[in-house]
Amino acid sequence: MLAYGHEWNSEDQLPLTLQEVSLDCSREELDRLIEFLQDVRAEAAGEKLDSLSHWHFRDWYPAWTEKHSDLLIWLSDQHVWTKETE
Repeated sequence: MLAYGHEWNSEDQLPLTLQEVSLDCSREELDRLIEFLQDVRAEAAGEKLDSLSHWHFRDWYPAWTEKHSDLLIWLSDQHVWTKETE
C-alpha cells in the first residue's frame, strides 16, 4: 500500500509518495470514512479490477465541499504497490 498526496489544482504535478499520512477527523467523520471504505469493498467484491479502478470520497459523500480533503481509493488485482516497487 502506498499513500500519495498533492495540492488542489496541481494537474501538471505528479503526486508525491507520502511516508506518513494523518487524518484529522471527528468521531462522526471517522464513522463516515469507515462506511465509505465498506461501500468500496462491497462494490469491488467479485469485480475484475484494473489499474484504473478507483473511488472518490467526494463522489460518495453528497455534503463534501472543496474545503475538505478528498480521499481516493485505488484497487488493482494486477499489482501490489510498495515503496520498493519501481
